[in-house]
Amino acid sequence: MSEQLRLAVIGAGAMGRDHIRYIQDDADARLVAIADSMPAAEQVAKDAGVPWFADYQEMLECTALDGVVIASPNHLHVPMARETIRHGIPTLVEKPISDDLDDARAFAAEARASGVPVLVGQHRRHNPKVRRAKEIIESGALGKIVTVAILYNLYKPDTYYDIPWRRQKGAGPILVNMVHDVDLMRYLIGEPVEIQGMSANAARGFEVEDSAVATVRFANGTLGTITLSDSAASPWNWESTARENPFFAPYDTDAYYIMGTKASLSLPRLHLFSHAGGVSDWTKPFVCEVQGVREGLPHRLQLKHFERVIRGEESPLVTPEDAIKTLEVLNAVKQAADGGELVRL
Repeated sequence: MSEQLRLAVIGAGAMGRDHIRYIQDDADARLVAIADSMPAAEQVAKDAGVPWFADYQEMLECTALDGVVIASPNHLHVPMARETIRHGIPTLVEKPISDDLDDARAFAAEARASGVPVLVGQHRRHNPKVRRAKEIIESGALGKIVTVAILYNLYKPDTYYDIPWRRQKGAGPILVNMVHDVDLMRYLIGEPVEIQGMSANAARGFEVEDSAVATVRFANGTLGTITLSDSAASPWNWESTARENPFFAPYDTDAYYIMGTKASLSLPRLHLFSHAGGVSDWTKPFVCEVQGVREGLPHRLQLKHFERVIRGEESPLVTPEDAIKTLEVLNAVKQAADGGELVRL
């Protein structure tokens, strides 16, 4: 086995604590420090048996590191990543890479020029079921993909909105929750070129939207819909169906539907539907094949990928430039939904 990689985590909130646990459970990595200005983080570091730094820059200056995971609040992602690449340390930065597109673009150029690898934490791309779906699509088994439907519908408890900022514009499911769905849509289908949308706040009546629908035209001619709501008592969302997060009650159904001229595929169950005899004809019965994969927790698989990136064995699966494209689509969905207009990318 290779020598353990020395990793640190910046940000000891819920996501940061998950990363801490993944590193501690990994035989090829060793947690050596935690940085977070919140006093409660000192106890997190004490429980993990590593030094705590209130100042992440001090940690970078005085700790020998092979890699850093940034799981701080969104607006701190880019400033902190700038410092890690300045120190020449490979970095895994949680999504979204930034709330500011211009700053994100500037950082992407800086990271590329530095030669220091930066991986953006779009963990769903590491899900074995997503990888298998990508293989099926690229094999041509679906034929020409004509339509795609993505569902993200669940009910956030009313107590979620006890925090005032969650009731205000910008804190709704479009910008907070849809980033992963848009990223997978791009990864599996291609780049969107036109978006139309509508949003509503009728369920809760807050300033922020609680539901939205977007229609998408892709560069390859595929048409798609994204339907989302955080006020729907529904199992049709990735969290409930993919079982990536034990926080969500699981249910055996699907959230994504990809329809082609030869066959159609649902995710995450990987049900491949085609007409009997291999000829598309609405008079012929359907055959359903379940595509089996070896299960794996995406965050843990992402960590293994990050380790290979650090060692120079692989390039980052999701680069800052790639993450920026997802942010551009998210902003277009928000613009289209707010204004009821067609947005061209």
